[in-house]
Amino acid sequence: MEHFGVKLIKRKYSFKLKREEFALISTKPSLPMFDYLVKKDAYTDKTGTRYRKEWCEEYRKLCLQNFDLNMKYFSLLDREEFNNTIYEFLKKHNGFCKISNLFDYNKVSGYYLMILDEYKQVYIGKAANIKRRIQQHWSSSKPFDRTLFPMYESTTSCFSIDFFRALDTTRIYVWKKSLSDGVEKKLIEDFPKIYVTNRIGGGISNGIEALSTIHKRIFQ
Repeated sequence: MEHFGVKLIKRKYSFKLKREEFALISTKPSLPMFDYLVKKDAYTDKTGTRYRKEWCEEYRKLCLQNFDLNMKYFSLLDREEFNNTIYEFLKKHNGFCKISNLFDYNKVSGYYLMILDEYKQVYIGKAANIKRRIQQHWSSSKPFDRTLFPMYESTTSCFSIDFFRALDTTRIYVWKKSLSDGVEKKLIEDFPKIYVTNRIGGGISNGIEALSTIHKRIFQ
Protein backbone atom coordinates (compact mmCIF):
# COMPACT_ATOMS: atom_id res chain seq x y z
CA MET A 1 0.00 0.00 0.00
CA GLU A 2 1.22 3.49 -0.86
CA HIS A 3 0.29 6.74 0.84
CA PHE A 4 1.54 10.06 -0.51
CA GLY A 5 3.90 8.06 -2.71
CA VAL A 6 5.44 6.19 0.24
CA LYS A 7 5.16 2.42 0.61
CA LEU A 8 3.63 1.56 3.97
CA ILE A 9 5.07 -1.42 5.82
CA LYS A 10 2.99 -3.11 8.54
CA ARG A 11 4.87 -3.27 11.81
CA LYS A 12 3.65 -2.90 15.38
CA TYR A 13 0.64 -0.71 14.64
CA SER A 14 -2.17 -0.63 12.10
CA PHE A 15 -2.29 2.08 9.44
CA LYS A 16 -5.09 3.88 11.29
CA LEU A 17 -5.52 4.84 14.94
CA LYS A 18 -7.17 2.11 17.03
CA ARG A 19 -8.14 2.20 20.68
CA GLU A 20 -6.88 -1.34 21.34
CA GLU A 21 -3.40 -0.31 20.12
CA PHE A 22 -3.32 2.87 22.19
CA ALA A 23 -0.85 3.20 25.10
CA LEU A 24 0.46 -0.34 24.87
CA ILE A 25 2.11 -1.22 28.16
CA SER A 26 5.87 -1.15 28.51
CA THR A 27 7.53 -1.68 31.88
CA LYS A 28 10.73 0.02 30.71
CA PRO A 29 10.86 3.71 31.73
CA SER A 30 11.71 6.34 29.14
CA LEU A 31 11.79 9.02 31.83
CA PRO A 32 14.15 9.65 34.76
CA MET A 33 13.19 8.22 38.12
CA PHE A 34 10.72 10.59 39.79
CA ASP A 35 10.02 10.88 43.51
CA TYR A 36 6.28 11.16 42.96
CA LEU A 37 6.32 7.87 41.07
CA VAL A 38 8.26 6.28 43.92
CA LYS A 39 5.46 7.42 46.24
CA LYS A 40 2.95 5.83 43.88
CA ASP A 41 4.90 2.56 44.08
CA ALA A 42 5.44 2.62 40.32
CA TYR A 43 8.83 0.88 40.28
CA THR A 44 9.77 -2.72 40.96
CA ASP A 45 12.73 -1.69 43.13
CA LYS A 46 14.88 1.24 44.23
CA THR A 47 16.83 1.33 40.96
CA GLY A 48 13.80 2.60 39.05
CA THR A 49 14.73 0.57 35.99
CA ARG A 50 11.34 -1.15 35.66
CA TYR A 51 7.74 -0.26 36.29
CA ARG A 52 5.49 -2.63 38.19
CA LYS A 53 2.99 -4.36 35.94
CA GLU A 54 0.15 -3.41 38.30
CA TRP A 55 1.12 0.26 38.10
CA CYS A 56 1.25 0.04 34.29
CA GLU A 57 -2.24 -1.44 34.15
CA GLU A 58 -3.64 1.36 36.31
CA TYR A 59 -1.81 4.00 34.31
CA ARG A 60 -3.14 2.59 31.05
CA LYS A 61 -6.68 3.03 32.37
CA LEU A 62 -5.96 6.76 32.66
CA CYS A 63 -4.51 6.78 29.14
CA LEU A 64 -7.63 5.13 27.74
CA GLN A 65 -9.79 7.62 29.62
CA ASN A 66 -7.86 10.36 27.85
CA PHE A 67 -8.31 8.57 24.53
CA ASP A 68 -12.07 8.50 24.98
CA LEU A 69 -12.20 12.16 26.02
CA ASN A 70 -10.21 13.17 22.96
CA MET A 71 -12.37 11.10 20.62
CA LYS A 72 -15.53 12.74 22.00
CA TYR A 73 -13.86 16.14 21.70
CA PHE A 74 -12.99 15.54 18.04
CA SER A 75 -16.51 14.36 17.25
CA LEU A 76 -18.04 17.60 18.54
CA LEU A 77 -15.92 19.88 16.34
CA ASP A 78 -17.59 21.50 13.35
CA ARG A 79 -16.29 20.18 10.01
CA GLU A 80 -17.29 23.21 7.95
CA GLU A 81 -15.64 25.56 10.40
CA PHE A 82 -12.54 23.36 10.39
CA ASN A 83 -12.26 23.53 6.61
CA ASN A 84 -12.87 27.28 6.61
CA THR A 85 -10.09 27.68 9.17
CA ILE A 86 -7.69 25.77 6.93
CA TYR A 87 -8.72 27.91 3.95
CA GLU A 88 -8.09 31.16 5.87
CA PHE A 89 -4.76 29.89 7.20
CA LEU A 90 -3.53 28.94 3.73
CA LYS A 91 -4.70 32.25 2.31
CA LYS A 92 -2.68 34.09 4.95
CA HIS A 93 0.36 31.82 4.59
CA ASN A 94 0.33 31.38 0.82
CA GLY A 95 3.78 29.78 0.69
CA PHE A 96 2.15 26.44 1.49
CA CYS A 97 1.17 24.15 -1.36
CA LYS A 98 -0.76 20.89 -1.30
CA ILE A 99 1.38 17.86 -2.10
CA SER A 100 0.68 14.33 -3.28
CA ASN A 101 4.14 12.70 -3.21
CA LEU A 102 6.52 12.94 -0.26
CA PHE A 103 9.47 11.84 -2.40
CA ASP A 104 9.43 15.31 -3.92
CA TYR A 105 10.38 16.59 -0.48
CA ASN A 106 13.16 14.20 0.40
CA LYS A 107 16.03 16.22 1.93
CA VAL A 108 13.96 19.37 1.45
CA SER A 109 13.69 21.77 4.40
CA GLY A 110 10.65 23.76 5.36
CA TYR A 111 7.35 23.72 7.20
CA TYR A 112 4.51 21.26 6.85
CA LEU A 113 0.86 20.97 7.71
CA MET A 114 -0.53 17.48 8.33
CA ILE A 115 -4.33 17.39 8.19
CA LEU A 116 -6.35 14.62 9.84
CA ASP A 117 -9.81 15.19 8.40
CA GLU A 118 -11.57 12.44 10.33
CA TYR A 119 -10.54 14.07 13.61
CA LYS A 120 -10.65 17.71 12.43
CA GLN A 121 -7.08 18.23 13.62
CA VAL A 122 -3.89 19.61 12.14
CA TYR A 123 -0.25 19.32 13.07
CA ILE A 124 2.17 22.09 12.17
CA GLY A 125 5.85 21.21 12.07
CA LYS A 126 9.23 22.02 10.62
CA ALA A 127 12.03 19.79 9.36
CA ALA A 128 15.33 19.80 7.55
CA ASN A 129 14.03 16.74 5.67
CA ILE A 130 10.24 16.94 5.35
CA LYS A 131 9.75 13.45 3.90
CA ARG A 132 11.77 11.76 6.61
CA ARG A 133 10.11 13.74 9.42
CA ILE A 134 6.55 12.96 8.33
CA GLN A 135 7.41 9.29 7.95
CA GLN A 136 8.79 9.37 11.50
CA HIS A 137 5.42 10.63 12.73
CA TRP A 138 3.69 7.75 10.93
CA SER A 139 5.98 4.99 12.14
CA SER A 140 6.67 5.99 15.75
CA SER A 141 4.60 6.41 18.88
CA LYS A 142 5.16 7.99 22.25
CA PRO A 143 6.65 5.70 24.91
CA PHE A 144 4.02 4.33 27.28
CA ASP A 145 4.99 6.62 30.16
CA ARG A 146 4.80 9.67 27.87
CA THR A 147 1.27 8.97 26.67
CA LEU A 148 -0.14 11.63 28.97
CA PHE A 149 1.51 15.02 29.03
CA PRO A 150 1.99 16.03 31.75
CA MET A 151 1.98 12.61 33.35
CA TYR A 152 -1.32 11.65 35.03
CA GLU A 153 -3.18 14.54 33.37
CA SER A 154 -5.81 12.29 31.81
CA THR A 155 -8.45 15.04 31.67
CA THR A 156 -6.32 17.71 29.98
CA SER A 157 -3.64 15.92 27.95
CA CYS A 158 -3.59 16.81 24.24
CA PHE A 159 -3.19 14.00 21.70
CA SER A 160 0.26 13.74 20.15
CA ILE A 161 0.59 13.59 16.36
CA ASP A 162 2.59 10.39 16.94
CA PHE A 163 -0.53 8.63 18.23
CA PHE A 164 -2.12 8.89 14.79
CA ARG A 165 -1.10 6.53 12.01
CA ALA A 166 -0.26 7.05 8.35
CA LEU A 167 -3.76 6.77 6.87
CA ASP A 168 -5.12 9.24 9.43
CA THR A 169 -3.19 11.93 7.54
CA THR A 170 -5.47 12.84 4.64
CA ARG A 171 -3.89 16.05 3.38
CA ILE A 172 -0.39 17.52 3.52
CA TYR A 173 0.70 21.07 2.73
CA VAL A 174 4.34 22.06 2.51
CA TRP A 175 6.16 25.39 2.49
CA LYS A 176 9.66 24.90 1.08
CA LYS A 177 11.80 27.33 3.00
CA SER A 178 15.02 27.56 4.96
CA LEU A 179 14.28 27.19 8.67
CA SER A 180 14.19 30.37 10.72
CA ASP A 181 13.66 31.11 14.40
CA GLY A 182 10.13 31.98 15.37
CA VAL A 183 8.37 30.87 12.19
CA GLU A 184 6.99 27.58 13.51
CA LYS A 185 5.85 29.31 16.70
CA LYS A 186 3.98 31.96 14.69
CA LEU A 187 2.34 29.37 12.44
CA ILE A 188 1.06 27.39 15.42
CA GLU A 189 -0.27 30.53 17.07
CA ASP A 190 -2.11 31.47 13.86
CA PHE A 191 -4.27 28.33 13.99
CA PRO A 192 -7.11 28.01 16.54
CA LYS A 193 -6.02 25.67 19.34
CA ILE A 194 -9.16 23.58 19.18
CA TYR A 195 -7.97 22.20 15.83
CA VAL A 196 -4.26 21.85 16.65
CA THR A 197 -2.71 18.63 17.90
CA ASN A 198 0.71 20.13 18.68
CA ARG A 199 1.36 19.38 22.34
CA ILE A 200 3.73 22.31 22.84
CA GLY A 201 4.52 25.58 21.09
CA GLY A 202 6.96 25.90 18.21
CA GLY A 203 10.67 26.57 18.38
CA ILE A 204 11.11 24.90 21.78
CA SER A 205 14.72 24.31 22.78
CA ASN A 206 14.46 23.00 26.36
CA GLY A 207 12.17 21.37 28.88
CA ILE A 208 11.32 24.59 30.72
CA GLU A 209 10.06 26.19 27.49
CA ALA A 210 8.11 23.05 26.69
CA LEU A 211 6.36 23.08 30.06
CA SER A 212 5.51 26.77 29.68
CA THR A 213 3.75 26.18 26.34
CA ILE A 214 1.82 22.98 27.11
CA HIS A 215 -1.35 22.71 25.05
CA LYS A 216 -4.06 21.54 27.43
CA ARG A 217 -7.43 20.32 26.21
CA ILE A 218 -10.65 21.66 27.66
CA PHE A 219 -13.11 18.79 27.46
CA GLN A 220 -16.83 19.38 27.81
